[in-house]
Amino acid sequence: MRKPLMAMAAAAFAVVGFAAPAQATVNDVNMSFGMAYGNSTTSGTIHFTDGYTATVSGAVHAASGARQVCVQGVNGGAQTGVVCSDWAYAGEANQPLGASLRIAVAGGVQRVYIWMNDEAGALLAQEFCTRNGCTRQL
Repeated sequence: MRKPLMAMAAAAFAVVGFAAPAQATVNDVNMSFGMAYGNSTTSGTIHFTDGYTATVSGAVHAASGARQVCVQGVNGGAQTGVVCSDWAYAGEANQPLGASLRIAVAGGVQRVYIWMNDEAGALLAQEFCTRNGCTRQL
């Protein structure tokens, strides 16, 4: 009687899930981005978290005139505010960009749009990035 009871207990433990723990899913992703308009450039990294946030760090370089880089996070119809760097001027230092973009809906920030403007407000280059890569739009 004892052996069948032990076998049933062992089977119960296996069914309940006392097996090896499952591997944790890693959802944090670092995605590099970069665009050029002539010799003016912007580049950096987006850190998509497993929560609601994407953190952007980068810089903009102006080869002529003035250049500014801006970012915005999107998830369907939800979007963050726009965050822009200071103006970079030709012959002067690159300007850094740092932004924490947060959308408090399921999935958090799904896309980050990045664009470069000139001093007249003209859109020079644009792309969007997801956890899977970046796509140039202009």
